[in-house]
Order: sequence, then structure tokens, then C-alpha cells
Amino acid sequence: MTTRRLFGMLGILAALTTAAAQEPKADPKGRSEMVPSTFRSFMVVDDRYPSKVNPPVKPEDRDPRDRTNKMHCLVCDNGLSPVVAVFVRADPKGLATSGVVNLAKAVDRLIPEPEYRADKLAGFVIFLKIEGPRKAVTLTGPDDGNKTVELDAEYPDDEKRDLYATDIKDVAAAAKAPNIPFGLAPVSSEAATAWGIKDTDEVTVVIYNRLRIAKRWTFKADGPSDEQVKEIIAATEKMIKAVAQPKK
Repeated sequence: MTTRRLFGMLGILAALTTAAAQEPKADPKGRSEMVPSTFRSFMVVDDRYPSKVNPPVKPEDRDPRDRTNKMHCLVCDNGLSPVVAVFVRADPKGLATSGVVNLAKAVDRLIPEPEYRADKLAGFVIFLKIEGPRKAVTLTGPDDGNKTVELDAEYPDDEKRDLYATDIKDVAAAAKAPNIPFGLAPVSSEAATAWGIKDTDEVTVVIYNRLRIAKRWTFKADGPSDEQVKEIIAATEKMIKAVAQPKK
């Protein structure tokens, strides 16, 4: 993908801010709804790229692609690849034996499978816990033209951020899923609204490919169950194969 095409795709994503429904919408051509927006979060754990020196001592010991302790958009990062996206409102404390961990493990095992390696299957878990007011930021444009925009709260805005991060690290450690990054994002945001994540949705799972949503589920804090994890994995495999072998 060329740089121009990549930035064009990101521009389209950033412009799509309408709320997503609980079930994918079909367009007149029979295609499912587009991924509604980007999703910026603080990367608590990103073990996808092992450090050059383990454990890392200096910043340069880390792989430059490692986004741990940085703000990042995993939707942008994964581009057109098939993705299992997990959004969690439930308190991360006590989720070490939850369905979220079991799902992360299952997706992590699927990612390196030879059958899907070329498709660049990806997954991520983002906890929606950061609280804080929206803030006005002034952007300086050409010819000294200024524009004021409102941004959602981010990691530095919540005094409890480090407590959340510690609990999320415990969840990631229990999952032992190096292919799955774990992030931390606001409780309320334009992105969460666009993705259709309700205040009462403790765990939301969305699978998509080529930036089109194939299916979504919502669960209680301890979900999904083992059977539901199998269902999500089966639906993910079906989604990938449907794109790889389109109907004639």
C-alpha cells in the first residue's frame, strides 16, 4: 500500500463518526458496514515486537515498533487486515481468569497459524476506564489561521491511570498472549460512540476485515464463555476465508 493510499484511508476513517448499530448494516450492494472511526488509546502492554535486549535497559534496546507506554491507534495500525477487537468497560481487576483472557489466548494462537499468516490477522484488547472532561485545543493553520477543537480525555488526564494500567498488566500477564496488545482509553469518547459501545456493554467484541464489520457481540464482565470464544474464533476464520475466496 502506498503512503498516499494509507493516509487517504486514515482520512476516511477519521471522518466517519456516526454511531454504529449493534448489528452490522448492509449497504445496497450487500456489503456490511464500514469500521466507523479510528480508536486512539494508551498502549499499556505491546509485546508484539520483542526487545533487542531482554529485559530492555535503555530506550534503544526496545524495538522501534513497540508502542508500550505510547498513545497509538490500533485500528490505523492494522489497516485492511482482519481484526478481532475487544473493548472492555468492566474493571480489569479480577479479570485474570475471565472470558476476555480466554479470548485473547485463542486469538493469539490463531494469529501465527500458517493458514492466516499472509492475511496478517490481528487482535487487541482496549479497556475503557479513563475519566476526565473534554478539552479545547487550538490548532494553528496556514496564514496564522487558528481553529479550536475539542478532544476527549486521554491517559494523562486521570489521576487513577497508573492503577488501571497496573491491573491491565496483570490481565495481559495472565493471558500470555504476545500477539495481542492491551490498551487504555476513555470511558466516554467520540470513538466509543461511533463504534456503538453502550455504557452498559461491559465487554464488546467486533470482528472486521478490509475495514468492514462482519459481526459483533456484547457480554457481561465475565464473558465470553468457552463456547462463545469458539463461536468468535469460528466466525473470524469464516470472515477471513470469505474475503480470500469471494463468491463467484
